[in-house]
Amino acid sequence: MTTTSEALESAIKAMTNTESPSVYDVTIVCTTDDHQADFWMKRLSEGICKNTADDSSENKSAFPMVLAVSEDWAKGGAGNGLGTLYAFEKACLVAKEKFNVDLKTQLMEKKVSAALFHTAGKGTRLAPLPASENNNKPGVKLPVCHKLSDGS
Repeated sequence: MTTTSEALESAIKAMTNTESPSVYDVTIVCTTDDHQADFWMKRLSEGICKNTADDSSENKSAFPMVLAVSEDWAKGGAGNGLGTLYAFEKACLVAKEKFNVDLKTQLMEKKVSAALFHTAGKGTRLAPLPASENNNKPGVKLPVCHKLSDGS
């Protein structure tokens, strides 16, 4: 049995390993608008979350998969809790439409892992970090050591 500190150390090593980076099977990004969603879908799909399986392979997997959605809730947004649930529901629809994957079932059966980054909103709870990025909540740097395929 591992201790909490051993589990934490193992997780930190996995997150910072630049030689063989670990990625989630599904990365969901919730953005403020469709333009940002398109940007992150393309950027992550071509970078760290690139699916390297041969397109002609019969066994081609849909994973790793990037699902970027916008929070098109009414003016003022849905808030962190409802907005995240709403983003998850939208991501499940995108997974079904684009990849023919039933994400909810895959997660319930513990067949895939997923991460959801909720970047929509003003980021007032993150203050003063968004202010350091010109009031751009998605611009706040995450503490990881991965490089994208374009070197950034």
